[in-house]
Amino acid sequence: MSQTREFTVKPLLMEDREEVLKLLKRTFFVDEPLNKKIQLCPAGECAELEEFCMSPLHEGLSFKAVDNKGKIVGVLINETCPLNDRIGITLFERAEASKDPKFKKILYILAKREEGSRLWEKFPNDDKLVEFKVAATDPDWRNKGILVALVEETEKLLRQRGVRLARLDSSSEFSARAAERNDFTCYYKARYTDIKMAGEPLIVPDPPHVYDRVFVKELF
Repeated sequence: MSQTREFTVKPLLMEDREEVLKLLKRTFFVDEPLNKKIQLCPAGECAELEEFCMSPLHEGLSFKAVDNKGKIVGVLINETCPLNDRIGITLFERAEASKDPKFKKILYILAKREEGSRLWEKFPNDDKLVEFKVAATDPDWRNKGILVALVEETEKLLRQRGVRLARLDSSSEFSARAAERNDFTCYYKARYTDIKMAGEPLIVPDPPHVYDRVFVKELF
C-alpha cells in the first residue's frame, strides 16, 4: 500500500467488481480509441467487454486508487500471460466465436497484435509476463499522477513475485507516450490502416491515434 497525495493505492479485490465496472463504463468503455470509433458500448453495455476486463481480478495483481472517502477513482487491471504462439491462435478462435460483431473486430486486432509482436521469440528465456490490460481514471481525477502510482505499485509487486516482464498494449497515442516516458520499449507498431481482414481495415481510430503498439519493460 502506498500513500500518494490525495489518493491511496490499494489492491483491487473481487468485491470491487461492480464499482470498477461503473468506472469503466464512464471511461474506458467509451474513451478507448477503438471502442470510441465503433461505438462499442453506446448504452454503456457490452457483456463480452465486461468479461474481458474483469476476468483477471482473481489473480490479485490489479490495483485501485481510492479517495479519502474510499471511492475508487482509478484502476489498473493486470493479467498474467504465457509467452507462446498459442495466445494469438486463441484470440482468433475467440473472435470467430464472438456474437458481438463490433467486439469481434477488436478481438481480431488483438490477435493480429500477437501475430505481429511475436514476443515469445523476442524473450525466449521467459515463459510469461504480466500485461497492464485495462487502465481507467475518473475524469475529475486525471492529471494527478494516479496511473503513474498504479504502475509503480504493480511493478513493485511483480519484482517481489519474480516476474521479469511487464507489458503494455497501446491503441492510444497518449498512452504510448506515457509508456515511453516510463522506460517501456516498443516491440510492435502497426498502422491501423494496415490491420485488415478481407482486404479492409478493421478499425481506424480518429487522429492522433494512428498506430497499434505493444510495449514491454524488463523489470530486472
